[in-house]
Amino acid sequence: MAACDLLISDIHHTRHGTPSHFLARRGLSIWIDLDRLAQANTQSRLFSVGRFNIVSFTEADYGPNFGQKGGIVALSVYVRDIAKQILPDVYVAKVRLLTFPRIFGVCFNPLSVYVAQNDQGDDILYIYEVRNTFGDMHAYIGAPSDGHSVLEAQKIFHVSPFFPVAGTYRLHIRHDDSRIRLAMRYLIGLKPALTATMRGSLLPLNSRSVIQGLWQAGQWPLRPLVSIHVEAVKLWMKKLQFYKRPAPPESGWSQARDSLHRF
Repeated sequence: MAACDLLISDIHHTRHGTPSHFLARRGLSIWIDLDRLAQANTQSRLFSVGRFNIVSFTEADYGPNFGQKGGIVALSVYVRDIAKQILPDVYVAKVRLLTFPRIFGVCFNPLSVYVAQNDQGDDILYIYEVRNTFGDMHAYIGAPSDGHSVLEAQKIFHVSPFFPVAGTYRLHIRHDDSRIRLAMRYLIGLKPALTATMRGSLLPLNSRSVIQGLWQAGQWPLRPLVSIHVEAVKLWMKKLQFYKRPAPPESGWSQARDSLHRF
């Protein structure tokens, strides 16, 4: 597997209930090895790590670096520090990150997912890093057990003004060398309120695949942010209840638990 792969995906959001709402679009993500950033930086003249390019990735956009000034904390170190708190006796051999890259230097990431693995290649820790359009960020962090990759987390972070800060998330990622499937189900009580999925095939990142990915996904700078606001207007026109933004949680992350449910 290359140090950085591209994921060309189909993204679907389904709002359950009355009125219902559905969103479908294509996306372009990167699946990058945080221990091999120098190698990823050499894969294409159209992709760079830590500097401007047509497609790029910078650690300043994520984790403890988000919104901060000064020195950059390596994200591989950040994930291992979190792992020490949750899994003190477990060795983290590899850390990958699934995220939208910067396009011409700009990007908005509603969700980025870190996957930590052991020496055997088993997933041992997930970090689901969520952002809203108000500039806030929160991470839901948990460890899967016995190969069961569904986590459940109490929602404590404001994302959409059309949903309350209440209920639970079920979070799931499945990946191999060729495909990734990411799914999120949001429940209020026992009723599903929203289901979001992202499914796609991986391509080794090179100049040809960068051009192919941009073309097939129709990706352009800040497209996810623009799409969020367009869909918000549609929801507002459907006269859905509007919830004001509360203060963000004091802690930057909260712990998820292994879920008995499966997707």
